[in-house]
Amino acid sequence: MQIATRIFRNVRRKTHLAPVPGLMKTYPEAFGAPEAAQRFVQNVWFPPSRAWRYQLNGKSGNTFVLNLLFELEYGTPFTCQVGQAETGNQHPDFALFQVLASGLWGNAFTAGGTLSDVVKFPGLSLATVRDPYARALSGFFYLCRSHALGDRRFLTERIRMNALAGMDWERDANTPQGFSRFLHYLRDSAEAFGAEDLDPHWMPQALHIRPEIYRPDLIGRTEDLAPFAKRVADRLDRPLPARMEGLRRNASSRPKDGPDFYAEPGLRGLVETLYARDFDLFDYSRHGG
Repeated sequence: MQIATRIFRNVRRKTHLAPVPGLMKTYPEAFGAPEAAQRFVQNVWFPPSRAWRYQLNGKSGNTFVLNLLFELEYGTPFTCQVGQAETGNQHPDFALFQVLASGLWGNAFTAGGTLSDVVKFPGLSLATVRDPYARALSGFFYLCRSHALGDRRFLTERIRMNALAGMDWERDANTPQGFSRFLHYLRDSAEAFGAEDLDPHWMPQALHIRPEIYRPDLIGRTEDLAPFAKRVADRLDRPLPARMEGLRRNASSRPKDGPDFYAEPGLRGLVETLYARDFDLFDYSRHGG
């Protein structure tokens, strides 16, 4: 296949006409603001062939799936790296998320796409989800790690939690007390501004994927992504990577033994309220409490 068909010819750096107005007109009740619709569109990635697309969903297996799709698309593992000191970003696979900037993948903005790339996509539509209890806890530890590493990306969030949730970052990071403050902060923020205004790493997954619009053909569960990877490879008629575990380079290193972060009464209920549609849409069980 010629290189011209495998890369978006011009990686655009300016703001372009985008399908946001048409999307909001087609689904007038779906988005609370144009910014929410734009973020939704920006998180749908696809190659020039439009053989597949993937809706990025924070803290729900993105690293695994992007590694998988890169190897399925190009027949070689992704091996590029960039130092954390260079980017100021804590993610160990930050380079993987720059494939969009290379022009190898695009979204409806960078690829000059249209509304059809959002609502009538010709290829395989993919998504991943995660148990809301585990995802909330993972988001909390990710935020705590940003404090430890001095990651500027979440600095405003940490400042707000310091002031509005009484979060002492020197005392409460990585503790059950801090997790409680985090969940209460998310609840209060969602009630004040709407859940779609939350950071993508802890925004409800239903607001990432919006299955009534995006309509995924395959949904993988972060708890067991190997069967999902096989289904994707089969549907794309491409060989499955030989080393599946090598795709999961951003797996949490937090010890399995430790305090129960859901011991405080009512915390599971907070998660169940905040992520109610995630439990229902993606068939995760509520534990109560």
